Amino acid sequence: MGKTITMETRKINSITVVYDPGEQETVDIISDTVERSLLRIHESWGLGNPHDCWIYVMTSWQEFFFQSAPWLWRILLAITFPFWYSRARRTWPYSAAWTLRVGGRVAIGIKPPRLLEVSDKSIGVLMFIEEKDVKIKLSHLTCHELTHACSVHLKLPAWLNEGIAAVTVDRLLEKQTIRSDSLELLRKFKTKEKPPTYQKLSRLDAEAIAYYGVLGYWFVKYLEDVRPGFLKQLFSSPPVSRIFDKVIAAELDIELDSLWSKVPGMIFAYFEMTEPGTGAE
Repeated sequence: MGKTITMETRKINSITVVYDPGEQETVDIISDTVERSLLRIHESWGLGNPHDCWIYVMTSWQEFFFQSAPWLWRILLAITFPFWYSRARRTWPYSAAWTLRVGGRVAIGIKPPRLLEVSDKSIGVLMFIEEKDVKIKLSHLTCHELTHACSVHLKLPAWLNEGIAAVTVDRLLEKQTIRSDSLELLRKFKTKEKPPTYQKLSRLDAEAIAYYGVLGYWFVKYLEDVRPGFLKQLFSSPPVSRIFDKVIAAELDIELDSLWSKVPGMIFAYFEMTEPGTGAE
């Protein structure tokens, strides 16, 4: 019989961290990052702290899903298991962290360093500047997922959700974390259509997932450059005003039907001009 492990908890601001006692070092890094991340998120996007938010040091996707859910939701997860387990199993190898909304709870799962080291990096190498410092990696993940947690009520499209999270990480770490040459994906990727939902995104190949990830990052950076404060104001607007693609297209004076065919080239041209060396060699 396996030994039963009693999980420990730590409260940081409004966040509860749940962990195996053996993951103390990981929790210390996460704890050190939470307050600073929440401040950056509020400053950048005007978003408040998430309600009923739990962070788990995640060593198994099955345990994360069922441990993080309130009791009644565990029953629902068990009943619907055949409908969602394949996506979770498919994305687990290359995922470093997850954020889920389960009822009124927001659950964040972050892999400890030993699992990050053996994760599939085929997507990450296309997107991220290599980072060897484990503390910075964990700070990156904590900030990224907390941004998702703080914005979960907005129901952002995947590209915008990932974009603001990646930009927030840059601001927290005070350095760029996305590869500059990832702009080349925006130029050469053939499909120029509306970015997919998370469910559809998980079924794409590595290059396509990377493309939509960096598209969100560079588009948010572009909007912050040419329309500073626009996204922050948009996030605080009434829900009826938050038809995101429509509002953004109007702000940029682009026809909605043409938005996603024009945006990649527009972003590439802008950053190639403003940041020499970020485009094609």
